[in-house]
Amino acid sequence: MYAATYLSLNLFRRYLPDWITTGVMFAYFFLVAEHAMPFNRQFKLEDATLQHPFTVAERVPGVTCLVLATVVPALVIAVVTFSKHAKTKSHAWHVFQISLLGLALTVSVDGVVTDILKCWVGRPRPDFLARCGPMEGTPVDQFVDISVCTAPLGMSVLADGMRSTPSGHSSISFSAFLYLAMWIYGQFQLTRRPRDIHLHLLAALPLLLASYVALSRVQDYRHHFVDIFLGGILGCTIAYTMYHKYFHPVSSLLSHEVLGAEDDKLLPL
Repeated sequence: MYAATYLSLNLFRRYLPDWITTGVMFAYFFLVAEHAMPFNRQFKLEDATLQHPFTVAERVPGVTCLVLATVVPALVIAVVTFSKHAKTKSHAWHVFQISLLGLALTVSVDGVVTDILKCWVGRPRPDFLARCGPMEGTPVDQFVDISVCTAPLGMSVLADGMRSTPSGHSSISFSAFLYLAMWIYGQFQLTRRPRDIHLHLLAALPLLLASYVALSRVQDYRHHFVDIFLGGILGCTIAYTMYHKYFHPVSSLLSHEVLGAEDDKLLPL
């Protein structure tokens, strides 16, 4: 009932362009960016940084990473929002919608930007030679390209082996979980509550999870350390930008309010 009422308001329709943009970004990410061919960068067979084994069972597979970066923050946002605003359902739906929009736009933009950079850079992954399976007689001390590869694991796996920088797992997890951490800080106004250590620890947990996801990529030999560092920087930058598109800074007295909260007067009680 409250959801239907809110969706019928002009206040919700005001954000439809942002939702459409988010949908387009997700569509481009899944249908185009994830399948784009990377730059064919040359490499040497004697490069020890590319000689690691191909890990079959990843610690955090790609699908798991996407679920963690979307479902977990969305559930936390839902629980906190509807608990805090239990008596003002319409306002709760407004805060929830904006919070979810910010999260979705953060993840979608991050995914597209990350994939574009991956293809432009075209850096081989640490397990690239296992994906390549170079032909016998290929010189080990000279630069060669993928024309010498037999692709024992398949052409798609070989092509993905040239998409190391930046780490997608690192960028997506840090974008989603920094957004969530800032959202928790803002909703509970933690910069004004320095003694509530338990809440500060709660807000830090998402960043700990993001760090685990990022470091797992080095353990699986999917990325170099610089890849996860650059991915983390990219994700944090996008999260910071998108969060402040919809919410006041966490240090603000209005950190728990949506930007333009004066429009709440348009909401029915």
